[in-house]
Amino acid sequence: MKATALTLVGLALAFGLITQLAYGQEKKQEAQTVEGELLDMRCYSAGGASGEGHAGCARKCLASGIPAGVLVDETAWVLVTNPVPFAPHAAQTVRVTGKVNEETKTIIPNKIEVKDGDGWKEVKMQDAHNK
Repeated sequence: MKATALTLVGLALAFGLITQLAYGQEKKQEAQTVEGELLDMRCYSAGGASGEGHAGCARKCLASGIPAGVLVDETAWVLVTNPVPFAPHAAQTVRVTGKVNEETKTIIPNKIEVKDGDGWKEVKMQDAHNK
């Protein structure tokens, strides 16, 4: 009986350790910076809508909460943050600094800037992690 109990406890501990290693730890990622066009992911995903001709629609989509993305070298990266503050900047060039996840094509931004003439202007993020 004791041997069975110890075996079960050992298996439970081993399972817990494996689970922690596989799912419980975030991959350590260094911040990266990408530059591209700010777009709404709904219209881009549905039909590739982007560019200045789509800016008005993209502004409405972002303002309504549709996820934002940045188009970099023909790859759309989803920005994991509240899209509403970026609505006025739809279809403009942005520079995003944050944790990039290659597998999910997502960026957890810690800084977003919009092209402003020859320089860059930071856009204040407004989500639970950036206030």
